[in-house]
Amino acid sequence: MSLRVLALSFLASFFLVASYANHRVALVVGNSEYGGQDSIQTVRNDALTVAKLLKDRDFLVKSALNQKRDDLRIVLKSFIESTPINGTALIYFGGHSMTVKDNNGVEQALLLTVDGNRKAILLDDLLEQVAESSAAKSTILLIDSGQGVPPGYDKRRGPVGLNKPDGLPEGVSLHFAMNPNTWSDQGGLMAKKLAESKNSPLEDWLREASQWRLSTCEPGSISRPASHAIAPPEKLIRGKKAGDEWVSPHGTVFCWCPENGEQSGFWVGKYEARSSKFPAKSNLPGRNLPAHSLKQRDLANHLSALTETEQKADRLPRGWTYALPSPAQWEYAARAGTKGDRYFSGNPALHANFADLSLFETGNDLYQYAASTSELNDGFTGLAPVGSFAPNPWGLFDVFGNVWEQTNTGEMRGGSWVSPQEYLKVGIGKIPPSYRQKPGQAHHFPYASEFFGFRLVIREG
Repeated sequence: MSLRVLALSFLASFFLVASYANHRVALVVGNSEYGGQDSIQTVRNDALTVAKLLKDRDFLVKSALNQKRDDLRIVLKSFIESTPINGTALIYFGGHSMTVKDNNGVEQALLLTVDGNRKAILLDDLLEQVAESSAAKSTILLIDSGQGVPPGYDKRRGPVGLNKPDGLPEGVSLHFAMNPNTWSDQGGLMAKKLAESKNSPLEDWLREASQWRLSTCEPGSISRPASHAIAPPEKLIRGKKAGDEWVSPHGTVFCWCPENGEQSGFWVGKYEARSSKFPAKSNLPGRNLPAHSLKQRDLANHLSALTETEQKADRLPRGWTYALPSPAQWEYAARAGTKGDRYFSGNPALHANFADLSLFETGNDLYQYAASTSELNDGFTGLAPVGSFAPNPWGLFDVFGNVWEQTNTGEMRGGSWVSPQEYLKVGIGKIPPSYRQKPGQAHHFPYASEFFGFRLVIREG
């Protein structure tokens, strides 16, 4: 094997490993300043210890100490809604917890806040919020409340400790410091075990610190390698090389496309834009599905509002804007330094969601043109969650298939889940139908469809 081929092979394997890594974020909640004898001052140090341990394991950590209930709700909501797409998110709670019965006799697990009167975050509400709003591939909840209930608690209201939930949303791992419905006179048992453990794999490290665990995460998903952003979410800077990544404050992961003489450098979405961030009327709910069925005019308004909001918050420098890519930018990013019609030469079913055997076997006469050979089977009969297939050499997922991606001229690129494999080529474009324009009216494409989506860019100037 020549040195050139060996070098190209190494680069390809490097980008593949980097692209399958994910960003890690954590929120550490520590409640110690409960009133009177309920105070547990050790929790603050436990939270600081856990925050440092997570930083050492490549988490971007935020801390929330002694938050009142309403304030903590806001912090949790903001954190969950800003989790990076397909990343790993972790929430640690240190403090008092308990189980009580509601007016219907249903047991509820409560994470108590410091503002008294048994104010709390309901564990079931937290799980529901993660299911609805988190973009993370895996979400880990660590409940380190070994003391279970505050001293003097009336046990007639419910059992001691935390009751276990009936089930978990997809991709959630729930850990208790104690077995369900038990308690200890020692707090911070989980923090202590985390600090003492020498286990390096993340999943094993967390399991070792938990007395009880329930999980719906895919095997190995928590222990995927960690990605590193070149700057924190609050600071957008230029990238230096292809493969650099930045995660926006709203959780969108961007990859850097370097200048090449014809194109100036720009940030492009690692994934197609997600439907929860750009909602439209649709009958296709699902976790991390690409945005679709959004009219061009509505999309333009979304992008203008996003740019204005981020500039006012000083998170987006003046002169930088969120936008759709030009056709030339889309093609440059899709090629990722390669030549030819595609960045890959193998089976397209490994790289794209297109009209394949799965679609053919639905028996729908509209899709009888779909490929019917067994090797061309991507496993989806409709839209796929973003990031379901192999990325290109610069780390971009789904540049082919899933949804046609809009450019700033209205031209669509990349093909969709109903496109034959012949459409999965860099140079093929599609112009959607448009309404007849009135004289003097600006040109726009108002056609909305589940076949059409987009990928964001952030460009300078």
